[in-house]
Amino acid sequence: MAQSNHWQLIPFENFERPSAPASTVIQQAWSHVRTLFGRTDSDETEDVAQDFPHYREFALPPAVAAIDAAWQEATDAPRVRFVISPPFSGTGAVLRAWAEQHHYRTITPPSIAQLSSADTELWWQQQQVDDRPWLMDEFSSFWLRTTEHLAFVRALLPRLLRGELGQGVVVIDSWTYAFLQRAWPLALPHCYCFAAATPELLQQVGITASDKQLRKLTAQARGNLGVALALWAVAQSSDKRAPSLPSEADDSTAFILYSLLLHHGLQGEHLQWVLPMLAADQLDVQLLRLQQHGVVEYDDQVWRVTAYAYREVRDFLSGRGYWLDAF
Repeated sequence: MAQSNHWQLIPFENFERPSAPASTVIQQAWSHVRTLFGRTDSDETEDVAQDFPHYREFALPPAVAAIDAAWQEATDAPRVRFVISPPFSGTGAVLRAWAEQHHYRTITPPSIAQLSSADTELWWQQQQVDDRPWLMDEFSSFWLRTTEHLAFVRALLPRLLRGELGQGVVVIDSWTYAFLQRAWPLALPHCYCFAAATPELLQQVGITASDKQLRKLTAQARGNLGVALALWAVAQSSDKRAPSLPSEADDSTAFILYSLLLHHGLQGEHLQWVLPMLAADQLDVQLLRLQQHGVVEYDDQVWRVTAYAYREVRDFLSGRGYWLDAF
């Protein structure tokens, strides 16, 4: 497997996005102009039906093997490692498979009441770790961007860095990590991520195309394998196209999309807490419009940005000066 496995787990600071072909750079520039100045009626897409082709799930064992290859040589392993996870990259699923293989215990996120109380000691006792190594695979669920619900993560991070909770791995969504880099005074040590997807990795997970097509796809997806698979699935469906933001997209739309990415999806009630400046009816209209355009989806009572719209949503937020993740 070693010779044909193109998964790589690397130090976060070594991550590099794939370079884009010239034609892709021009397309991205034009898309950025449209985002800044708005679309004309001729640019507007019809409402997108919610029946996009399901993009293929990749096999986890090669990615798990890449984690072992990156960490097995460490002679003085840190107490806690952090793995930064771009949306739709599958990093969480890979780490869960790796943790199960190595008999790690999966940690349950705190409840809303525990977020408010910031009682990390009681929450940790309830985990019943018993000195076993552990995995926190949903760190975006350990906080909400409100005054009341930030105390828990502020109390937890020092305990993690001091090694008080034992040996473990924390999977942090890349947007949550970008926020913590600015909102918390200390840098997180021992951070890793998967290297950007290459044409060879796309071939390994089953995408068959020319080298030029594969390079273009990796650039369009910014090296994110899950986004690449979603874009490829749409490209292979003659009656489908990637969703676009509605022409009515405005500051309120940006607030909503940024909050959903920041927390890796939110229940409607919690989204209202994070965005108290938006009236409930205004929030509902925005969410339903975005859902009709295929930009967000509602699943298991949680609103999320779709993989098919992620690239455009990121460009939209970039054009409005939002803090972006590093991927």
